[in-house]
Amino acid sequence: MSDSDPEFEGRPHDDRPVFGERRRRVLRITVLVALAALVLPLVLSVAGQAQSAAARACAVYVERFDADAVGSRVALDLFADGGPGWTCSAVSEGGVETPLANLGLLPSAPQPVGPDEIPA
Repeated sequence: MSDSDPEFEGRPHDDRPVFGERRRRVLRITVLVALAALVLPLVLSVAGQAQSAAARACAVYVERFDADAVGSRVALDLFADGGPGWTCSAVSEGGVETPLANLGLLPSAPQPVGPDEIPA
C-alpha cells in the first residue's frame, strides 16, 4: 500500500496558509466583537448592582452617623483615599457634602457596631 494518494500526485506541495490575511483579520475582529457582546452585559449588570448596593449602604451610614443630613450621595472613585471604590457622602441642606465612608468596589450592608466599639 502506498502512502501517497493518487488524487494529489503531480501537484506541488503548497505551504501557504489556508485562509488569506484579509479573511483572518475579519475573523479576528468578528470574534472580538462577539466576545465584547458577551462580556459587556455582565460588566454593566455588576456595575448597576454595585451602584444600587452602594446607595442603600450609604443611606444607612448617613442615617446612623449624620442626623442633620437631608440625603446621601455615592460616587465611584478610582483614586479615593481608602483605595478604589464607592465613596459615601452625607448631603446637608445647603448642599455641602461630608464624606463618611469608602464602601469598596462591591459594597455590602454596613456591619453593626458593638457597644465596646462606639467612640467616646
